[in-house]
Formats: sequence, structure tokens, C-alpha cells
Amino acid sequence: MRKGLYILAAAAVLAGADAFAQDAIPANEAMELLSYTRDAVQEGMAGAGSASTSATSAFASLSNPAVLPLAVKKLSAGLSYGSWAPASVNTRSNNFGMGVSLGLGKRVGINVAAVYQARPSRDFGGSYGTYAPSDIMVAAGAGVAFNSWLSAGVSVKFAQQAILPDYKVSATAFTAMLQMHKGGLDVAAGVANVGGGVKSESGSVSPLPASARLAVDYSTNLGPVNLGAAVDGDYWFSGKFGVSAGLRAGFLKFFSLRAGYHYASQGAVVPSHFSAGAGIRFFGIGLDFAYVGGNPQIGNSILAQLTYKF
Repeated sequence: MRKGLYILAAAAVLAGADAFAQDAIPANEAMELLSYTRDAVQEGMAGAGSASTSATSAFASLSNPAVLPLAVKKLSAGLSYGSWAPASVNTRSNNFGMGVSLGLGKRVGINVAAVYQARPSRDFGGSYGTYAPSDIMVAAGAGVAFNSWLSAGVSVKFAQQAILPDYKVSATAFTAMLQMHKGGLDVAAGVANVGGGVKSESGSVSPLPASARLAVDYSTNLGPVNLGAAVDGDYWFSGKFGVSAGLRAGFLKFFSLRAGYHYASQGAVVPSHFSAGAGIRFFGIGLDFAYVGGNPQIGNSILAQLTYKF
């Protein structure tokens, strides 16, 4: 009975508890939180912009560690909060994140980041009663610039889901990226979240949301206005895909507006949605917001972020 409860609880949490799961055809990968966008600047463009060298790099090890030596000069730090799928009974969660990046000389950047995801309490019955499942993820990454236009980076993530008070599942995933930087153009490519998967008590293994990733970012200045466009795409090894496209406009390096759309095939880890965002900068301090809509599962999700960069 106890073992059966474990299996049922694990299936419920792993298959449908992550905030970006689709209703019609759920993703079959485990640890979907590995693929979430934690940066409010990126989520303001529906997940696009991981190759941007002008945005904060406080969470770079979660998406593109190759950007680190190009984006961080001395220090970049951030705190984030997300309210995901607030209208959903099974998938809503509160997310708290933090990250710090350091520049070591002119060609090396390092980053550490952590995320805690709190889920609603559930009645598991029996001796367990009411329990609130939760997730944690920690990541560390480093990037090296070979010259002024080419860099590479790798990161490792450890994720753990506490399904019941005495039952947890965990996994380790790796990301490796290359990036080209020429003027206002940045192009990054590599693989993300590659790992051994999650093994259940029955011995079956659920794969991680591993993908081949390509990101393109372009920015230009028109007087006091900075304009930018970004496209990020993932092809998950499970056969699904998703593409994010976004636009941004910055005014006097003080105020920014963003918008984007993410299209995904059915059952993809991150479902189709639109987003809008805004941010302000003052003496190195940034405050950014993103709103997610256009999807019944994750509609009205928000992400807020406080950063410092110099």
C-alpha cells in the first residue's frame, strides 16, 4: 500500500504538477522545472533573449552559460518571484529565485543560481494527511571568451522534488553552449538539460527535458532609443519543439518595454503563450516585470525581478 501510494503521488506530481504542463497532451519528461524561464526580462519576451549580452546575467547558468564572459563585467545579482498558473488547482506554484554572476578578468564569467518552488497543499490521506510538495534547483556555470567574438560555457543543475515527507526524486542535468558576438548580433547554440533522467521505484526511467537550443539576439541604437529583437528555439529530444520571438525597446537606458510570443508543439514542456513586460534601471539597480497570458493553464502568471549590475 505504501509503495503504491508513492507511485501514484510521483505520477501526479511529475506528470502534471509543473506550471508549464499542457492540459490536452501532457509532457512526458520529468523535472520540467529545468526548462522554465526564471529571468523576468526574458519572460517579458515569452522566453526569448537568452543570448542577449545587455540583459542581466544573474540566472545565465539556467539557460545560456556562454553569455557570461560577454555580459558580466564585475558583478550581476538578482532576486526573482513568480506566481505560476494561479488559476490552476493542480499546477499553481510560487517560485523564488536568486543568482549571482562574477566577471573574472576580461574573458571569464561564473554564475551560481538557486530556485525554490512551493506548491499547494494536498490531502494524500492515510498516515500522510495534508502535505505541500516542493521543488528545489541549484545551478553553477562558467563561461570563457576565446576572443572578442566567440565564447563557450557549461553549467550543471541539480533538481529535487519532495513529493511526500519521506519520498523525494532528483536529477542532474548539464547544459553546454557556444556563442558568437559581433556588434549588435549575438548567436548562441548548444544542448540543454542533458542527463540520465529520473528512475522510479518500478525501475522505469523518465527522461529529462533535454533539447538542442538555438538563440539569436540583435540590438541597435536610434538616438536615445535602443531597439532589440530575439528568437530562441528548442527542439526537445522527445520530438517536440518550441520557438519564442520577442521585441524590446529601451528609452534613455532607463525604461524598457517588451513583448513576445512562444509557439510550441502539443505536449511540449513549455506550452504556447504570449507575454508582455516592462522594466526600469537606475544607478545599476533594475526592476523588471513580466505577465503571461493566452493559455488556459498558465494564464495570469507573473514574474518580478530585482537586479543589480555593475
